[in-house]
Amino acid sequence: MVDRTGLAYWGSARLLPSLHPMINTRRVVISALIFSFFAGSSVAYGVRSFVNPDKSAIAVCVNRANGDMRAVWSSDPCKSQEELVTLPVGTGAAGATGPAGLTGPTGATGATGPTGATGPMGATGPTGATGPMGATGAQGATGAAGATGATGAAGASGPAGATGPAGATGASGPSGAAGTAGQNGVTALSSAALTVTGLTPTAVPGLALTVDTLANSVLYVSTEGAIVNNGLFAGDYVQVGIRVLMDNTVVVAERTYDVELGSFAYKSSWNLSLTFTPPAGQHTFVVQGSLRDSGTLHTSRPDATLAGTSGSMMRGTLSVLTLNK
Repeated sequence: MVDRTGLAYWGSARLLPSLHPMINTRRVVISALIFSFFAGSSVAYGVRSFVNPDKSAIAVCVNRANGDMRAVWSSDPCKSQEELVTLPVGTGAAGATGPAGLTGPTGATGATGPTGATGPMGATGPTGATGPMGATGAQGATGAAGATGATGAAGASGPAGATGPAGATGASGPSGAAGTAGQNGVTALSSAALTVTGLTPTAVPGLALTVDTLANSVLYVSTEGAIVNNGLFAGDYVQVGIRVLMDNTVVVAERTYDVELGSFAYKSSWNLSLTFTPPAGQHTFVVQGSLRDSGTLHTSRPDATLAGTSGSMMRGTLSVLTLNK
């Protein structure tokens, strides 16, 4: 801190450049202590105070030549070869901590202290290595028999044994029922066309068969063939009857078939069948046809044609199948 005259206060650690090299640090410290003592006790001893009126500093005149210092009253001037320095009064700020001192010598060994309390039990250590096997002991007494164990699973089948000798021939069994005498089937084809004009039935050429049967025979009889309406005008109408005879006796009742002449329509067909059991023996079957009815819008009634020759699409058939039970 610098006062109005440019002089440095001691507490600011700054001095005028002309005084700094001349001040003896040790002398300044001692002088400051002395001045502080007198400053603090001046009232008690009735001495005129060196302390400034505000009681915060002491005025000191420092010799420029040799660094000597003397306290002066706060209002007194210094000599011409001296400079005025103001020193603060009171305790200064704490200095920096000095370096640690050297380690002292080791002290004497103290007396042995009392035994401490027993500490807690430590953790169990790891299991030690297995020791060598001991010598075999003497054989013990035989123990009691154990309970019977459960039955074990069945073992695998052994290999097949050798084939034994053939046994004696057994007695003959009873005779079985008689077998069938065989099956048979035949078919007859029409050999010519048949034109029918009235109610009297007429045999169709070629549609006749003769078969032999047994007492246990069953016959399946069937027949089919074409029917042509011979009319000339659209709307001409014919009705044809077809039946089957066995040994001149009707076995398949007459069936009727209607054919009406129309655009691109002039023919139809018959188809009938029957199963029955005839008496044993030889039997002849015949197919017959007739004109049951006819009609027209004109003067002449039309007739009809049944079946046809070999190679014709109108050809009729008669089939007999013999089944022996």
